[in-house]
Amino acid sequence: MRHRHLQAALAALGLLASASNVQAQPFGVFDVRAAGMGGVGVATGARYATFNNPALLTTAEEQREWFLMAPGMGRQRGDPDDLKDNLAAFKQTANSLDASPTIANRDAALASLNAMGGDIYRESGNSTILLAIPSRLLSGAAYIHIYDWANARASVTGDNLSDPANPQYASRIEHRGAQVLENGITAAKSINGTGWRRQLALGLNVKFLFVEGYGYSEDVRDAKTGIDRNQYSSNAVFNLDIGVLKEFGVWKLGLMAKNLFSGNFEYGNTGDYFDITPQLRAGFAYQSRRTVFEFDLDLTRNQASGFDSATQMAALGVEFKPWRWLALRSGYQQNLTGTQAGTISLGLGVALGFLMFDIAGSHSKEQDGAHAQLAFQF
Repeated sequence: MRHRHLQAALAALGLLASASNVQAQPFGVFDVRAAGMGGVGVATGARYATFNNPALLTTAEEQREWFLMAPGMGRQRGDPDDLKDNLAAFKQTANSLDASPTIANRDAALASLNAMGGDIYRESGNSTILLAIPSRLLSGAAYIHIYDWANARASVTGDNLSDPANPQYASRIEHRGAQVLENGITAAKSINGTGWRRQLALGLNVKFLFVEGYGYSEDVRDAKTGIDRNQYSSNAVFNLDIGVLKEFGVWKLGLMAKNLFSGNFEYGNTGDYFDITPQLRAGFAYQSRRTVFEFDLDLTRNQASGFDSATQMAALGVEFKPWRWLALRSGYQQNLTGTQAGTISLGLGVALGFLMFDIAGSHSKEQDGAHAQLAFQF
């Protein structure tokens, strides 16, 4: 039995290591606790193990406690270049030029066009229902999870406004996005061994993904920043996540490999593609009865979403429970590969008997986010 446990642990670590040289979509923040703590959760947070590290389901603090999240949701929006306002301003100047084709109105329309060249608008979100049954022996969970992201970019080129009475617009607003419906089950087990195998746990997500990719462009005169979800291509795939957790008393070390099987998906019918490929994240945490400090790091450089930049996130989160029924959270996340500013976050969790309610908010120069969930423990 011990040899089988050892082989399972080595196989899991081998799969984790094999993910280190590939690119993947951003790891994602899918639960309200992580959202309030800068995105951390690989080493602590048993209730949300499905999203961050399935091996966490075995942690002792959640022993014999069923947890139902119904629902959890979050949304992020960012318009750092003011594309939405610049597009509205251009439409107003273009309408003025149509009504009165003067040189002044033409110059105003040109100025509005040039003001939004290369601007990017982004939004993303998720919603989920999760039933988790943590235990020190054999843990399980089942979930339905929908997450999406989309962005728009202004491509300003080829316009001809030399004749104010007959302006020719060639500029476009380009759209890229995806939505993933994920159904899965989680299983986790502690390995009761000696030496390095003591307080070691393994976890696995088995999941089915229905992926829709969106991609198209619109004439600048009629365009919107929001995405039209009627223009898509779709695929269905099977995938796996695997996690490892090693505890050293109050110290925790976690590794999570997500989406072990690669998939390639098209943005609508554009001929452009995005990948869902392995992601690897590590977490190191201190956890006492009232306090959690955790540091998480992407060990892979993650592929950009649409027109965004690639990511490799480092995150630091803190949770403090002054009373058993109240959790105060804060965190910070920084992309190590780009020039984006860091993201700060705050969160609050309240547990009143069997009822739990959590909220979180995040802010950076690129985007703002809000998360909330209603949950029951029994």
